[in-house]
Amino acid sequence: MKRLLYIGALAILGCGSPEQRQAHRALRAGAAFYADSLYFVADSAYATAPADERCVFNRGNAAFRMSDWTAAIEHYRSAAAMDTTPNELALIRFALGNTHYAQARDADTTIPRIQRTLAGIRVEGDDIAQKVSSYVQRDSLSREVIRLDALIDSSLTAAITIYKQALRHSPGDDSLRWNLVLAQREAGLREAAKKDRGDGKNDSDKDKALSARALVLMQHADSLVEIYRFKDALDMLQKGLQQDPTLKSKKEYMEKLDLVTKAAAAT
Repeated sequence: MKRLLYIGALAILGCGSPEQRQAHRALRAGAAFYADSLYFVADSAYATAPADERCVFNRGNAAFRMSDWTAAIEHYRSAAAMDTTPNELALIRFALGNTHYAQARDADTTIPRIQRTLAGIRVEGDDIAQKVSSYVQRDSLSREVIRLDALIDSSLTAAITIYKQALRHSPGDDSLRWNLVLAQREAGLREAAKKDRGDGKNDSDKDKALSARALVLMQHADSLVEIYRFKDALDMLQKGLQQDPTLKSKKEYMEKLDLVTKAAAAT
């Protein structure tokens, strides 16, 4: 994936408004720090000229280099909302698309690391507190995998959309076109893999609602367990089971209920 930079190291001019002079100082200082890979300091320099489109864009570049995708997206969107020429807008959207794409790739490499950690977690032994802690950790990491998996899809979709928008302003840009092809290919591979697994295609609305309801109950129970309110967590899970007996068929739910029951009895 190619990246564009728009650092703009300009000399300070002796004329112009105070805002213009400040922008020039920010661009020059920020570019020097950026060149030395001091991205956090560069960001601080650019931040001294918040009304200058170039400084806002360069803050996005600095955030990108620090892998702070959320901040980079925010800065690029802010730069795009300012007065821009078609060429500048294409440049900004290219950078914005790259950031969404990088966010998807980052999430894709993070998931296997979390899954390896999950594989090493064992909920066993006689220490109830340790078992509860392990169970909560496992649930938390499992939810993070689900979140990251959804983030990959949304980020790839955003990247594809933005690359297409940028191409309307710069139809001859081969780098834009290449990155669009890469993002579309990855999105297509993910969609094909989901079809092979049958993800979400044959589930009934009732089953989806049940899973969501069970997840909410389990998340609430986790928050109570984390502050050692085992009895409250147990009451919540038991009440959920009374209201929806079909939760008995949910292995994760029943395992958590059993563990919280033992934890409550031990306190």
